Amino acid sequence: MLLIWTIVKLNIRRLEKQKSQLEKTVAERTSQLKATLNVVNAQKVEIEAVNSQMTDSINYAKYIQSAILPQKELLDAYLKEYFILFNPRDIVSGDFYWATSIEGLSVIAAVDCTGHGVPGAFMSMLGAALLNEIINKEYITHPGVILRRLRKEIIRSLHQRGETGELKDGMDISICTIDFVNMKLQFAGANNPLYLVRKRDGKRIDTRTFIESEKNILYEIKGDRMPISIHESMKEFTTHEIEIIKGDVLYLFSDGFADQFGGRDGKKLHYMTFKKILLEHTGESMEEQKLSLEKTFFDWKGDLSQVDDVLVVGIRF
Repeated sequence: MLLIWTIVKLNIRRLEKQKSQLEKTVAERTSQLKATLNVVNAQKVEIEAVNSQMTDSINYAKYIQSAILPQKELLDAYLKEYFILFNPRDIVSGDFYWATSIEGLSVIAAVDCTGHGVPGAFMSMLGAALLNEIINKEYITHPGVILRRLRKEIIRSLHQRGETGELKDGMDISICTIDFVNMKLQFAGANNPLYLVRKRDGKRIDTRTFIESEKNILYEIKGDRMPISIHESMKEFTTHEIEIIKGDVLYLFSDGFADQFGGRDGKKLHYMTFKKILLEHTGESMEEQKLSLEKTFFDWKGDLSQVDDVLVVGIRF
């Protein structure tokens, strides 16, 4: 019996010693975890502060970018009946629209710069500044000449030499010069086209690419397959001249709407669908068209992420 009691006491002492060591270990680990947690919390606060500063800076950049866009009062004076659907993917945008009136002519452009977000926004600021220099200061209104000058200045500003591996940042653009008095339109495009919707009984436009509805025809006037940047093809840009008929509606745009993934199968919307949407809603007022396009876009996108900046400009004569 004495032997059993002795063994029990030894086991109790051993267990108490193990308990003490375990409590000490737990206390040490708890202290380490608390220290680590304090470091993590401090880092979290620091990261949140940095993110807040970055977001504040980008939001201010959005304010600056918005300031370079044509103001509504000027657009109302230049264009009368129009809409602008402008939906950046991020806070700031690589797409932008630009307009002015000079010597009785209205010039309007829809521009899609390389990238989106902050890099695209830098390109858009450069593009807007160059358009202002070329058109407002040098009084150049011929669309083909504008694009040739714009390409030259982009290449010069970005020091592009066409070397292997060199980034080919630049922009795609549709630009129109409109004479509302004489009802004439000049158009040139770098990779991007112009869509013009006209009633079926109106004079046909000389282009092979068009789709028809019961009342209207949507004509596609293609731009040149060259960007505003250094490229293997550096020809002059083609200027198309079109006589406008009252009731015509023209559309300038970037690729963001047509390239959006969505629908039941998560596929791209594509340009043919985009044309059909425009043709379907062209009889509505310009504000109603904008709302219809917005609804169609977001219904199509659903829960998927927006893949690019979206810009659509519509003008009715």
